[in-house]
Amino acid sequence: AGPGQRRSQQSLRKEPRKIIATVSLNEDVKLNKAEKAWKPSSKRASEVEDPENIKTQELFRRVRSILNKLTPQMFQQLMKQVTELSIDTEERLKGVIDLIFEKAISEPNFSVAYANMCRCLMGLKVPTTDKPSTMVNFRKVLLNRCQKEFEKDKDDDEIFEKKQKEMDEAATPEEKTRLKEELDDARDKARRRSLGNIKFIGELFKLKMLTEAIMHDCVVKLLKNHDEESLECLCRLLTTIGKDLDFEKAKPRMDQYFNQMEKIIKEKKTSSRIRFMLQDVIDLRRVRCR
Repeated sequence: AGPGQRRSQQSLRKEPRKIIATVSLNEDVKLNKAEKAWKPSSKRASEVEDPENIKTQELFRRVRSILNKLTPQMFQQLMKQVTELSIDTEERLKGVIDLIFEKAISEPNFSVAYANMCRCLMGLKVPTTDKPSTMVNFRKVLLNRCQKEFEKDKDDDEIFEKKQKEMDEAATPEEKTRLKEELDDARDKARRRSLGNIKFIGELFKLKMLTEAIMHDCVVKLLKNHDEESLECLCRLLTTIGKDLDFEKAKPRMDQYFNQMEKIIKEKKTSSRIRFMLQDVIDLRRVRCR
């Protein structure tokens, strides 16, 4: 065979080797990928298999299902289902309260039903995680949850300041517009959440589940916000619980609130509808004080 023929035979021999090498390389890569993808799923499976974790997740699933059906008409029937659930650890108790709280805040029209559900669960006591010999009750965990929600507002304020700074330093008008929309949207969501929280807290207070101190925090927050939704919420809150806050010891604080309300009316920066609402609450207090 001539040199040209040998070269062509060599090239023929090399070609299949190249193909085999490529295939085996691909197979290796696939195997590695499969191995890496498989490991976390086995870890997840072992976590899920923990019987206590399964019980906890099943409890939360059932509570969510009950809350999704809750209406004043269905209350008795669904409440019976809740009392039959096994809420027997601190983690489960906190989780159930979180679920009720989130639902009540996002659906303020049903806050009365959610507050009544909390009242029915008031007798619940569970061992604490750190010291099983010590018990923690439903009311204590609920109070902590209310406090946590107020602290969340402070965190939100810091986030808004940061976003405002980003907006002020934006390089282009388009960037500035985008950041302004994001900031307005975040503020709107936070305000709605805050109002939902205050409405729910008001209902809990009416059922004697919370103290006056928390209600004063709510009034101060609403007066500070100055937007129409907050002022409307303030009027509704004071109409409902004002008489329970307005006793001799708290009179100086209440006077301050009402002076601020009169100032808002005189400034005429709000709509006439809100000014009339504020005036009605002021008149109601005068009638009560006679």
